[in-house]
Amino acid sequence: MGKKGISPVIASVLLIGITVAVGVMLSSWITHWISNKTQDISSACATSTNYKIDSVIYSAATKNMTIMLTNMGSVELYGFSVQIMNGTEVIVYNYTDTKFKISPNITQDMPLKQQRSAIIIVSLDNSGYEAGLGETADMVKVLNSACPAFSLETRTVTKE
Repeated sequence: MGKKGISPVIASVLLIGITVAVGVMLSSWITHWISNKTQDISSACATSTNYKIDSVIYSAATKNMTIMLTNMGSVELYGFSVQIMNGTEVIVYNYTDTKFKISPNITQDMPLKQQRSAIIIVSLDNSGYEAGLGETADMVKVLNSACPAFSLETRTVTKE
């Protein structure tokens, strides 16, 4: 009785084809699932994050820009950075910069809690590319590392 099956070559091709098809379907599903989860997390973060810039004051005498902000949302904030802009320049200072000071000391382990305020002081010593930035600043934007999707800006810069 000569029973015949499929040849080993055809069997190998079929197995490879089925494996590739299952792999494509699985990777497509995983990509879609991860994309949805990432969007859910970032949108939840952005809706729960809220802080207000109470004031921005530039002192020509000390060459410091002082930014007062208050955490109004439920997300505990840390890792602040400040973008100072005028008509032609945008300069970014962040919490690792030596010209950036924040009080109280805010870190990922000691974040700014809800209904608490912080003062950020950026030293603009008017040397090099920063020359005159304090006097000409027309917008200040504050960002944070806890929820990078949320930032806040103000065009109210008081100069004294």
